[in-house]
Amino acid sequence: SACREIDVVVAQSGGDRCLLLSAANTMAVPHHVTRWQRDDATATGWAAMSRIHESKQRMPGEGTRKRARTLAVRLLSKLDDVLASLEPLLARAAKHTDPAYRKTMGADSKGAILLMCINWGNLDLLMNFLRSACDRNIDVGNLVVFAADAQVEQALKDIGVAVFSHNALGDFTATHARSYGDHTFVEMMWLKLTCVYLTNALGYDLLFQDADLYWWKAPWAYFAERPDVDTFWMDDGARTSRFAPLYPNTGYYLVRYNDRTALLCETLVGMYDVVLAWQSHQAVVSQVLGEFHALHALTVKILDKETFPSGKQLHHNKPLFQRIHAGEFEPFCFHMCWTAGKADKLKFLKQEKLWLLEPECELGRLKGVSTAQLRKCARGGCAAR
Repeated sequence: SACREIDVVVAQSGGDRCLLLSAANTMAVPHHVTRWQRDDATATGWAAMSRIHESKQRMPGEGTRKRARTLAVRLLSKLDDVLASLEPLLARAAKHTDPAYRKTMGADSKGAILLMCINWGNLDLLMNFLRSACDRNIDVGNLVVFAADAQVEQALKDIGVAVFSHNALGDFTATHARSYGDHTFVEMMWLKLTCVYLTNALGYDLLFQDADLYWWKAPWAYFAERPDVDTFWMDDGARTSRFAPLYPNTGYYLVRYNDRTALLCETLVGMYDVVLAWQSHQAVVSQVLGEFHALHALTVKILDKETFPSGKQLHHNKPLFQRIHAGEFEPFCFHMCWTAGKADKLKFLKQEKLWLLEPECELGRLKGVSTAQLRKCARGGCAAR
């Protein structure tokens, strides 16, 4: 009770790893844990050590930085036009902001957007999400999807989903990623970064999610309970240094609009070269969140892993899913991550009876189908509403 401030240092101790605490008679102290390792080649016998040393993540080279710069220039040179084109779409979607959540928004926020980005190869996953919302009578009228290719853009328009595209965002592969971290996977990370940045920049709160989500109930009232929290993140489940210190999953997270999150989203767009080098959007976000929490007092809440389960829980917490299937417990959603690729996503969603699309709605059968059939596949019983 006598403390006006608490400074927390978390560090691993081991047989040959020592923790040194040094007092200082000044407020001008470092705000990082600096790491040093023995090195006889240096004059002092000690060399600076990276905090990402254990995860063996590399620095981006010139080719990688140039690739990221090219995309950034393409976007920023047309930024005003992109924002002007996107604003009316967001404004219409924001009319569907959950009333309970709207009461807790910051004074400058224009509304709450459910945000996704996909290419054609993942259209069926998005449609399965829409079917889950339909089955539970959940209003997803605030959904806005950034389309990576012309084929999925047209399909989304036919379904009746608010969709956005702009040539300033870049060119993307239409097929789904074959595995975590492959070329298509990392390529889509640019769209994940930019769709969040643009929506935030226009003054909207947003809930971003990947396509492989299943909803039991809308989460907005839950988020409304903590208007003091800037960002909410699904617990990824990994506990490696690569995703330390907070272990957020970047396939499901909420960002409230304010000055702290605006700087966060813009900073992350500027780090796409690191995303490319690390082959992971999530690893970069993990590092930046910790930094923003310390530097700008950004508030970060990691969601309960059973109330908002990810693929880690499916694989390592079988009793949880037994309770769900028995009707004894109902989470808000499930994220089918922690898989080697899309084939496994489909396999496990079907295994857990969370796949709602009929055989005629499989992705390979959707090319050339009528608008009515496409809408029926995506909306199910809601198609006529």
